[in-house]
Amino acid sequence: MQLCLKQKIGCSLLIVVVASSVWADGFRNPPEGAQALGKIGGRLVYMEDASAAIHNPANLPLLQAPEASVSVTVGYGKREFVNAEGARASSRDNWSWLPNLFAVYPLNDDGLVAGLSLTTPFGRSSTFSKTSPLRYTAPYFTELYAVNLNPVIAYRVNNRLSVAAGASLLYSELELRQIFPWAAVTQNPETPDGATRFQADGYGFGYNAAITWNITQRQRAALTYRSSIKVDYDGDLRLSNVPPPAQLPPPLAPLITPKSDFDTEIEFPAVLAFGYGLHLTDRIRVEANVEWVRHSLFEALDFDADNNTPLLGPNSRIEADWKDNWTYGLGADFRISEDWTLRAGYIYLETPIPGRTMLPTISEENQSVISLGLGFRRGAHQLDLAYAYGLFSGRRVSDNEEPAFNGKHDFDSHLIGASYALTF
Repeated sequence: MQLCLKQKIGCSLLIVVVASSVWADGFRNPPEGAQALGKIGGRLVYMEDASAAIHNPANLPLLQAPEASVSVTVGYGKREFVNAEGARASSRDNWSWLPNLFAVYPLNDDGLVAGLSLTTPFGRSSTFSKTSPLRYTAPYFTELYAVNLNPVIAYRVNNRLSVAAGASLLYSELELRQIFPWAAVTQNPETPDGATRFQADGYGFGYNAAITWNITQRQRAALTYRSSIKVDYDGDLRLSNVPPPAQLPPPLAPLITPKSDFDTEIEFPAVLAFGYGLHLTDRIRVEANVEWVRHSLFEALDFDADNNTPLLGPNSRIEADWKDNWTYGLGADFRISEDWTLRAGYIYLETPIPGRTMLPTISEENQSVISLGLGFRRGAHQLDLAYAYGLFSGRRVSDNEEPAFNGKHDFDSHLIGASYALTF
């Protein structure tokens, strides 16, 4: 009985971390800023607005004046799961939004520049019906978000080489709500269901570095690295409709309370990226990006609910066994006129999640994304718009550790981005 309960709660806790997403790349959110979204597969080499502070800060010396930028990405991500018996569960409330802020300030005339970004690099949210077939094995509401404050310093070494380095402070919150079958504990089918609610937050620190190299007048290369960041979460677990102690098994009766402490930790992945760009003409630029994402740092989720831990069973370790993954992309921009720029991009994302440990609300498949963008700049003002669409074929899982999670997973996703920048 305890093992069954451990699966019901433990799997749910894993789900909260990486629930419904429009971006099949484990923990990561789509790229920040409409300019990056518009050329989604090529955002390292020719990123030359304030959002370079997060994508490639070694490009900041290209900016000659202080600049501030605000952006928002609105995402629609729906997933549907049908198990081997034909039971169906679909996500609800599928819209989400990701705000980001950027600022750049040249410190002198020799190419020393300071940058600052406030972004939402990681996060997922998901809502399912409280009466879905997943109600005892998956949460009906999950949310994780992470906000990253990243100051950087960039320096132009010479006309061909620029370097940058920075530090990251990541703040994150997570929440999970799920129906809990108290009847499985009391062995009395008349015992009404309750609900669990996990809430916690925490901080972590990391660093980043970048290099931009102008190979020739028409060729440029970029190399960036972002370290992994470990976040220790502390919060509480709340239980509703807790049966009287007399109805609980003797080992649990003196332990279970409606509220207890809760803690866990997540290590967000390190990312190493390389980009190569080429001026095809005076108006057209193209670039290719490759990223290596170290998702294998997420081997399992260990958690502690203090005195309520016995409800989770004797083993509070949930296996994930994620894999390192790669992304491959292309991006291009075409300067239509002095004021207008057209952008387009493509990216291929390998999912780090194996079928063996995948759950309906963290389901992913290898995904292609295509995008279009349009930019307008006049004087001190710049406006960018972008749209991206995920191409899916669905994923069948037959080797899952939990047979109930074998079945067909289908997806639908759309991204819309807008940015405004002001040069001072």
